[in-house]
Amino acid sequence: MNDDDIRDALNRAAPHPTVPAGLLRGALRRRRRTRGLVAAGALALAGTLILPLVLNLGNGAGPVAEPASAPVTDAVAEVAESTHPPVEEAAPEAEGTPQAASGEGSVTVSPEFAATRSLELGWDVIQAADGPNRVVSPSSLSMSLVQAAEGAEGASLASIDDTLGLTGDSRAASFAALREQLLPYDSLPASVDADDPPETPVVHQASRVLAIDSELKQPFLERIALFYDAQAESTTFDDAKANLDAWATKHTAGLIEQSAIEPKPDFVAVLQDALLFAAAWRDEFRYEQPISFTTPAGPKTVEGVSDVLPVAYAEGERWTAVRLPYDDNLAADVILPTAGVAPESLTVEELEAARGALDAAEPAPINVTMPTFDLTAKTDLLNALPQLDLSNLNGIFDGGFAGQWVQQTKLIVTAQGTVGAALTEMAVFTSSGGSAEREFIVDRPYVFRVSDTRTGWPLFVAAVSDPSEES
Repeated sequence: MNDDDIRDALNRAAPHPTVPAGLLRGALRRRRRTRGLVAAGALALAGTLILPLVLNLGNGAGPVAEPASAPVTDAVAEVAESTHPPVEEAAPEAEGTPQAASGEGSVTVSPEFAATRSLELGWDVIQAADGPNRVVSPSSLSMSLVQAAEGAEGASLASIDDTLGLTGDSRAASFAALREQLLPYDSLPASVDADDPPETPVVHQASRVLAIDSELKQPFLERIALFYDAQAESTTFDDAKANLDAWATKHTAGLIEQSAIEPKPDFVAVLQDALLFAAAWRDEFRYEQPISFTTPAGPKTVEGVSDVLPVAYAEGERWTAVRLPYDDNLAADVILPTAGVAPESLTVEELEAARGALDAAEPAPINVTMPTFDLTAKTDLLNALPQLDLSNLNGIFDGGFAGQWVQQTKLIVTAQGTVGAALTEMAVFTSSGGSAEREFIVDRPYVFRVSDTRTGWPLFVAAVSDPSEES
């Protein structure tokens, strides 16, 4: 079967293509290695790396899936061209605002806008977190959310669309394009070493949905496979924990060894998204020595590195920044707020201004001194992002809702380079089961009332401070 046959099969099934599994996998395999890296490829990674680097400077011290690679956005474009008006590439100057469709049903592909929205989402998590060091992966976070969007309905879908500023195929194609731009870096080593990172950068991205004793809806499975190359697998409740852990370990090269999802009797599926990054600096730091660092609690001595390096440098009203490259496309931006400005008080606009200024700056010799670090975080995303309504995931499973949504991150920076991993997981529960979306644990003094609910007339009322005492 040739590409025309594939396109015809997709066209006949739009807007939710029903593609035979073997055909879809074949199309994915044929196209997976054919797409080149474009200049915006560093954007998705910048969202992953910029946040922990900023915050460290400011605050101190069943079967297992095969590696999932990037999606097939040329297939997406073919579907859009033949079933809608032509797919439009958003103009660069429009990245700060949602892209309006040029006509009814048109698809606008805007990876830069999607990247900015990913940063905004990640920065919301940073600002909601506690502790001196905070780390998040905006790319893995946003990929988890856009895949959930394929099964969201009603107010939940509207909430996601409002947060991301993109809808339907435009949302899917834009985020798929971000992922595909990093495809040339894809590989999956068994392990990575921060003291000996690879000279050729590794950026491994993988997604899957694991059904637990349940049959998930086919349109959802086909959409996440088409746009995000997300594998669909199944297991039993008894085997779910081991299955989730094994996938996490494999796709993060052992940096994250366990799933954060707590199995519950009424969970029906888990969406897992993994990111693995490992790369040596283009110009390695030659000097490692303790440096003085001012924390919120006062000065202290921390481990650090220094060297004179050819790097881009930029200044803003409340920040200075350098860009440390791994290669021509991937880099870490280190953004230092002015004295007295907390890193988390910087705005997304300031972070984006720093990126733009560094894009325009020519490399020059700069004496760079900065700390090394080893950061680990585990974030409850349902608590960190309360503005998102994930109560209606009926497109995945009838009565489905997000009962758990957690991201684990690990990021290590040394004189030699950087390694990091993120695992974002969403557990889909069903309201027909025995659990509730929220837990209600009575573990402190409380009021107890017995009443006639028709009238509200109280029969008994009590204030209980120590249930072990009789009176």
